[in-house]
Amino acid sequence: MQLQENTYSEQHTVQSFMVDGKLRLTPTFMFNLMQEVAVNHVANVGIGWDYLHERGQFWALSRMDVEILRRPQWHEQIEIATWGKKHNYLVQPRDHQITTHTGEVLVNATANWVILDMEGKPVQLDQYEPLLLNNHERHAIEKPASRLRQAVDDAESIFYPVVYSNIDMNRHANNSAYVTWAMDSFDNAFHRMHELAFLSINYLQQTHADDRYAVRKKEIAPNDFICSIYSERDNIEVCRVRTVWA
Repeated sequence: MQLQENTYSEQHTVQSFMVDGKLRLTPTFMFNLMQEVAVNHVANVGIGWDYLHERGQFWALSRMDVEILRRPQWHEQIEIATWGKKHNYLVQPRDHQITTHTGEVLVNATANWVILDMEGKPVQLDQYEPLLLNNHERHAIEKPASRLRQAVDDAESIFYPVVYSNIDMNRHANNSAYVTWAMDSFDNAFHRMHELAFLSINYLQQTHADDRYAVRKKEIAPNDFICSIYSERDNIEVCRVRTVWA
């Protein structure tokens, strides 16, 4: 790991359990790795999970845009860099970049993170000003993470249980679980014929272990889809995911 000029990076090797049938890093594990590097960065500067947990708070991802130039391959050595950007009243933007050992850029991403209390209410970030290191001059994606519009109608849906493996250390469905649910809404034949080029995700509500979810999907342009993920509880939309495929 390396922390330099407010940018934190880690070296990783793409393992066999992280890849799909094309021997490429799955979107789910891509999210897992970027999330882990972000978690380690804030821990290294003193505002990580343990610090916030003592205060009844935790970091939560609210939006993320990911541009995929090429998915890393099995055995490939990659570097994942992350850095915070100038925050506003409630939101800490954070960028990621995944590169090879030769410097080839594979993935660019930008995200919005917030701090929530245990009731899910956002916390003002000014109180943590000395710890919120940022890099004003560097952008993986300069434009802020997208706000997605609802594009799916109120169609009948099949609801599935939120299972044990979906739940994270904050006792909610993990950020990457929603990516998995969206990816699984496309069948194997579609995945064999297409390659994910862009993913945008908006988290709207928390999902818990006793919930059931459904994915409603609509193609808004050729190979451009919006997936709305609903909780069976009061039919609440909990997440929107846009995927663009090559």
